[in-house]
Amino acid sequence: MIDLDKYWWPLATSAELNASQPLARTLHEMPLVLFRRGDGAPAILHDRCPHRHAPLSSGRVRQGEVECPYHGWRFDSAGCCTRVPGRASSDEAHKILPAIAARECHGLIWGCLSLAESTPEPVGPTLVGERIDTFFLVDNVCCTIPAGAENLLDGFHTHFVHAGWIRRDQKRQTVRAQVRRLTDGVEARYSEEGLQSGLISSLLEGDRAESMGRFRLPGVAEIEYRGKHGLNLLLTAWITPEAGDLLRIHARVATRQGLMPAWFKKIFLKRLFGIILLQDKTMLEQTHANIKRFEHSGKPAALLDSELDLLGPAIRCLFSGQELEGVEREIEVRL
Repeated sequence: MIDLDKYWWPLATSAELNASQPLARTLHEMPLVLFRRGDGAPAILHDRCPHRHAPLSSGRVRQGEVECPYHGWRFDSAGCCTRVPGRASSDEAHKILPAIAARECHGLIWGCLSLAESTPEPVGPTLVGERIDTFFLVDNVCCTIPAGAENLLDGFHTHFVHAGWIRRDQKRQTVRAQVRRLTDGVEARYSEEGLQSGLISSLLEGDRAESMGRFRLPGVAEIEYRGKHGLNLLLTAWITPEAGDLLRIHARVATRQGLMPAWFKKIFLKRLFGIILLQDKTMLEQTHANIKRFEHSGKPAALLDSELDLLGPAIRCLFSGQELEGVEREIEVRL
């Protein structure tokens, strides 16, 4: 199993964290409070005041420090207590609260519980080389990271879970799929595919030249559609483990700039992709609950993979720290 604590994980979008209010987040079961320092940079502490353990996320940010809602104790980004209201003396501040490594990039606030020299850089979206419009969708789902990533990248469920929205079972195409390893993940590249038969393809794509689905450690799933004139759609989903099997999804939708204004695309596409993601969330949570039911019955069973499961087995291997063997292949499928 890979050491999840050593990776950077997105905890919020940059827009979610303002200068006056802290945010409560959980990472690998650890309750955290996010806030902005006086210079605007993000800071992350354990979400408790050491005095009486009130949640600091229920307090306020004052002059770049987080203030406890119970007795007003204040803490800076290093976890030092800088003010105890009512104390007569002004002793030197001491670090009494654990601080977590924090960064801001790619439109997200990131945290790392165990920062080390071997910690990779935060995984950003694929660079497309074109002027793009972007927006974020954020939601929670109850499942495992490999299951959530595979769901986003699996084209064979779309005919049923998203029937009419993405594809239709009665209008399949013969597509060439090539699976290859990445430095930190795995990718499936599809060619010889025309426009999909669903509404989304009709609205977003004038043509289809190539599409890709890729997974990168520790939990990034990405779909890219390209046409003759460049990018049609790039959907990047960062999957962050909160507590138990509860995940937070930060999904960034990017489209090539064109005649349609960015604000209109944001309103329209947020509603459209919200429907699609809700359908996926419902299926993932039903599947996860059913797996748990059989585990509780004492009759658990392994997943049954087929040759059409192009990325799922590789994602599970990567996530568990196993070597990828025999992953690179080319196959013709009906998609």
